[in-house]
Amino acid sequence: MFFKLGFQFQIVTQASVPVKLDNENQSFWVKLTGSLHQIVEELLAPPTIGGILGFLFGATPWLKNLIIGEGAPLRVIQDSIKLLGDGTIPCITLILGGNLTQGLRSARLKPMVIIGVIIVRFLILPVIGMGIVKAAGEFGFLPPDPLFRYVLMVQFAVPPAMNIGTMTQLFDVGQEECSVLFLWTYLVASLALTLWSSVYMYILF
Repeated sequence: MFFKLGFQFQIVTQASVPVKLDNENQSFWVKLTGSLHQIVEELLAPPTIGGILGFLFGATPWLKNLIIGEGAPLRVIQDSIKLLGDGTIPCITLILGGNLTQGLRSARLKPMVIIGVIIVRFLILPVIGMGIVKAAGEFGFLPPDPLFRYVLMVQFAVPPAMNIGTMTQLFDVGQEECSVLFLWTYLVASLALTLWSSVYMYILF
């Protein structure tokens, strides 16, 4: 009797192992297809498609001559896209401001987080950028033009780009927090950018 029960248990165990492996394989393929589907959706986002098309038309001479230039036959496309693009920054600013309709405390950001972002953005990164540009100039990677080096240094002291807000809107994550951070960083930028511009001009000129 014990032999019979042991034999039945062995049969059930051997039968359950392939089922478990099949379930694991199915879950793996489900996760893989889900990840690939998410990547494709992100690649098919309007900003990504616009960037790919812009690179394609800019890198192909005959496509570029069709749209860009005074005598281009399809110049109306360039004018229309430029007209729409001129309103991008104001629209993003309005969207970021709309996320603050419930007040500054709606994002639940701690003051130390905001202070940390401001310190990294306007204190640590400008110093790092100054060191990188100076080192690149010493190694001969940059031209001797001080204005060119000044522009490179200023890039490390500007506030965060508005495109970050567009990404938060696209993925529907952290819109209010991003808007609050933008509010404080742009307020501090008026002072920090002036200070660092003076420091860079003193060093380079």
